[in-house]
Amino acid sequence: MVLLSVADLEVRFHTADATVHAVNGVSFELEEGETLGLVGESGCGKSVTSLAIMRLLPQPAGRITGGTVTFRDAILTELPEDEMRDLRGKEIAMVFQDPMTSLNPVLTVGEQLTETLMAHRQMTRQQARARAVALLEMVGIPRPATRLGAYPHQFSGGMRQRVMIAMALALEPKVLIADEPTTALDVTIQAQILDLVRNLTADFGTAVILITHDLGVVAGMTGRVNVMYAGFVVETGTTAELFAHPRHPYTVGLLRSIPRLDDTRHEDLVPIEGQPPDMTVAPRGCPFAPRCAWREERCVAENPALEPVVPGTPIVTTGPGATHRAACWYPATDEEARHGAPLRAAGGAA
Repeated sequence: MVLLSVADLEVRFHTADATVHAVNGVSFELEEGETLGLVGESGCGKSVTSLAIMRLLPQPAGRITGGTVTFRDAILTELPEDEMRDLRGKEIAMVFQDPMTSLNPVLTVGEQLTETLMAHRQMTRQQARARAVALLEMVGIPRPATRLGAYPHQFSGGMRQRVMIAMALALEPKVLIADEPTTALDVTIQAQILDLVRNLTADFGTAVILITHDLGVVAGMTGRVNVMYAGFVVETGTTAELFAHPRHPYTVGLLRSIPRLDDTRHEDLVPIEGQPPDMTVAPRGCPFAPRCAWREERCVAENPALEPVVPGTPIVTTGPGATHRAACWYPATDEEARHGAPLRAAGGAA
């Protein structure tokens, strides 16, 4: 059953100098219990997409200018603010990228946890405190009853992230958005946090949108991946299929630019040349064309749609049978993906 549906979402930031085209027609769906990865370099629109879903875009600059976001039967882009406020945390929750700036520094962790519980569950303070202790224990905080009285700066980075996860899961939401939950944590703590998210969401049956630039995290955590570039989804499919058979040159570049521990041939890394596009310029043609080794004249003039890599394949948008799709006029072959560069004549002929 589809829980969340994002259709042709567009987000703009209007400033005194220019309009930033942050998200440009993003569409995807999320099933109950599914884990979807949003992958791409900084500035590609991952976090803005999640903030638009939550209706937390910074005001007055940020605006949803097109498309819809639907949770079950509720169209979130049309909900009054009071109804959206009731839904946040209770049905859709978010773990933000930096827990130190997301937690209120002048309130204790216990106050911030109990506030959420009392607002949405009409609990007494005593009941909310007992639930808060249980939540901190659940996420592995030692001496949880004592730590309720501590302030965020008295926790380590990993512990603050555990507190954020406890807050996000306090009301057992149906969808959890985790925005780079392991940023600035060492690898040991990263593994603990990811295991915690995996186990807790499995226990609650929660669907997860995992936003990250770390493809290793995506490989171990997700069942399906959306690769984003310049506010577009340029490739999507199951994690196994996309990693084994990347088709968009940007996806190929991401995979080829990461060192592998199992690389017995000691192949050189292939960097992605050039710079990300200027997002204040309205998109025209394929946004990756200026950096793409596969580009032809058509790429500069026309932006391809997200289509099945095997023409004629029925489009399945969710689950383990999700259709592998790419937005590319001249998608890479398996051999080209392994090589990291085109092996064909001009015009796209293999």
